[in-house]
Amino acid sequence: MLDKLGGIGSKGAAAAKLVMLQRRISKKKIVHEEGDVKVIVSGDGKVKRIEVAGEEMKELSKVVNQAIERAQKWAASEMQGMMGDLGKMFK
Repeated sequence: MLDKLGGIGSKGAAAAKLVMLQRRISKKKIVHEEGDVKVIVSGDGKVKRIEVAGEEMKELSKVVNQAIERAQKWAASEMQGMMGDLGKMFK
């Protein structure tokens, strides 16, 4: 019984470290410039800002993030379907 309680603590510590890492990653800003275009992306892949010739393109940032989110949801559903098929193989 006590062994099980010890495992809870280590899982909790691992979960806390994971949360801290996720926060650190999401706060990181990566800037890429090419010609008149500047893009700022967070470490977790969200487009924070797009500028063209010094002018911010808020609508473009929003649309790009929505497209990325749709792609991620599609990929997750494909993976879920595949994982379900793999699970059937091992039964």
